[in-house]
Amino acid sequence: MQHNICTSISVSPEFREFIPAAILRINYIFPDFDVEITENGLKMCGKGDFEIRRLEREVMYQIYREKIFQQTLPMRLDLYKILAM
Repeated sequence: MQHNICTSISVSPEFREFIPAAILRINYIFPDFDVEITENGLKMCGKGDFEIRRLEREVMYQIYREKIFQQTLPMRLDLYKILAM
């Protein structure tokens, strides 16, 4: 049974810069939720049958994935250049 869920998710300052890009993934995974960036992280409201802890874990995982993606992008681009030679 779906019910209304509204939660604020606190994100450590070192991860906050990755929130905007991670929201693309979050919106894909949770299409029935509105996501809003806040001063301390983000707020999600919508309908679903999710446990709040599961929702929070998934959001943090997506932010962390975005951090890894952005930090490893230069290395991957260099590898692609080498392979293209």
